[in-house]
Amino acid sequence: MRIPIPQFLILAALTSSPILAADSVACRTAKGGAANATEITTALEKLLPLLNPEQKKALHHPFDYGNATRWSNLPLGVVPRNGLRLGELDEKQEAAARRVFEGVLSACGLKLLDEVRLADDWLKAYDKRPIGWDGGNYFLTVLGTPGEKTPWMLQIGGHHLAFNFTFNGHQPGATPLFFGTEPIQFEIKGATYTPLDAQSTAMSRLAAAIAANPQAKLSGTFTDVVKGVVMSGVPGQMPTGGTDTGFPQSYPAGDQDRGVKVSALTPAQRQLAREAIESFASFPGKSIGAPLLAAYLDTRAFADTFVGFSGSPELSAKGSYVRIDGPRVWMELVVQPAIAHPEELHYHALWRDKQSDYGGEIRK
Repeated sequence: MRIPIPQFLILAALTSSPILAADSVACRTAKGGAANATEITTALEKLLPLLNPEQKKALHHPFDYGNATRWSNLPLGVVPRNGLRLGELDEKQEAAARRVFEGVLSACGLKLLDEVRLADDWLKAYDKRPIGWDGGNYFLTVLGTPGEKTPWMLQIGGHHLAFNFTFNGHQPGATPLFFGTEPIQFEIKGATYTPLDAQSTAMSRLAAAIAANPQAKLSGTFTDVVKGVVMSGVPGQMPTGGTDTGFPQSYPAGDQDRGVKVSALTPAQRQLAREAIESFASFPGKSIGAPLLAAYLDTRAFADTFVGFSGSPELSAKGSYVRIDGPRVWMELVVQPAIAHPEELHYHALWRDKQSDYGGEIRK
């Protein structure tokens, strides 16, 4: 279906990026950012002089528990954000912010940022409730002082997206990293987008491959990602809360109801588990993403990782859910009813690290 967009806020950025014409797999071979602290600091220093005093104040905040955990998968009308609102930037400011994104994100991460924002513009045209759908309602936030020695964070996020990158922390910090999409696939200006195609495909293939194993089936029902933001509310009304105040998270232990261990899988099934992990870890620049991926795929850690699912392995029904649960890695994807069109479906996905969320720097 061709979608009329009344205000196409990020057309210039999209048409300038050749990555967006590529498919979800090709972005992994395209050149992306290094996520080097020096490089990102330099890019931020070039952005700062272009901002007015109010924008500078919005951009910078202390690096503490309250600010670090202030991210959400809910739209702006439900959960207000700190940070520099991207929809308010002029052309020069937007170009400078784009260089920050290009430095910290891989080609896949940059593609995700663009396409998730486009999905919000798609929603804006169809759902007139004051929820805050808008590709402009995404924010750039700096916590602490950017540099090469002391810890600091860079956050990029809005509805269905939360990048939380920590530099100079105890460990490389790419998480928590939330991403989702509504709708699952959409068309704008004659181009078709499927923002979570690589991740949903990889998780679905993994679930289908292990479905015959009784241990792979997880008990219970799943209405959202398990380790996401903390929300409360009344059925039929918009939720309240919706930030990561449940951190630090607790995780399952032992062998019961966690799925099947990778060590018990066939070589072909192990390869599918590897591909699913790689698809989630494809978003940060290499300086952050590469050491984390190496830790997850370490021979012993990978063998001790559990994979499990619930519902439809094809991710064709609400409540379908796939999880990867290792000594460090936690990755999950769930199928929910769509909000704007409840008869349809949409995805939520989350990547956490049991050791290095927020770079291992945040304590409650």
